[in-house]
Amino acid sequence: MDILKVSCAHDVAYVPQYAGLATGRFAQQSLDLSFYKSNGTVDDTVGAINRGDVDLLLGSCVYGLRLAETGMDPVIVAQSNQQTRHVVAQRTGSAEGLRWSDLRGKIIVVYPGEAPTAWAAFTYALSQAGLSLGDVKLIFGYTAQDAIEEFVRGVGDVLFVDGEAALRDDLPTLLPVSRQSGRLPWSVYMADRRMAERKGPLLARFAQALDDTQKWLAVQTAETIAATVAPYFPHYAPARLVSVIEFYRTLELWASTSTVQLDQLRRWSEALRLGGLLAPDKQLKDYLGVL
Repeated sequence: MDILKVSCAHDVAYVPQYAGLATGRFAQQSLDLSFYKSNGTVDDTVGAINRGDVDLLLGSCVYGLRLAETGMDPVIVAQSNQQTRHVVAQRTGSAEGLRWSDLRGKIIVVYPGEAPTAWAAFTYALSQAGLSLGDVKLIFGYTAQDAIEEFVRGVGDVLFVDGEAALRDDLPTLLPVSRQSGRLPWSVYMADRRMAERKGPLLARFAQALDDTQKWLAVQTAETIAATVAPYFPHYAPARLVSVIEFYRTLELWASTSTVQLDQLRRWSEALRLGGLLAPDKQLKDYLGVL
């Protein structure tokens, strides 16, 4: 049994890899996965690849840009997610049917995120609706807990928030960013090219096992998926895990194939340029190859 070491956050958003382990699809490829526990910083997450502590990094393509800055030649091995999970939320009692065009002139409370990519996706979604940040008013500065509580209390018109955090009875109307931004290569598996070429057949087996799992996920109920991966998320109450997974299924968060979608890379390049995370004359493919 070969083992691939992965650096990533322990998150329900990454259900495909845990479902692949739980259903034996990685084992069918004579593979097992082990996970590196990062301290949560970009330096440590990216550094795990630099130090050779892991084989794969699962996360945003922006990590690939950071890898390239350190002198590595990063490549995408497989795609896990195809959407941002962030949403614009309303309060109980707000008018139904919120559209992106309705955000013009609105006061938006901003839930703090752990990465700038969520904001890049939001500004891109605004642009796709013919709006810019100049067309809205933003309230920054609350902690994650206070952002939600103050919004529910009455501050602002709408709330930009991580979708899982927004799954509350008092935030009933959600406008997914992904519905306006289009599909994006939100989370991908990356490796150094030298390692990827050296372990090519092994990584091909990994991508196949992931692909098989993604196709399995596409036809399962949220209840079945939750029961399958529950041992990996013991801190979730069963009902909460089902509701989060059902929300992600509604968003079509998980890619239906491990094959990297080049049109999504081009779209994400445009969004990252708009958000200031990529130089105006650059594409992601200038820094990040595809295996």
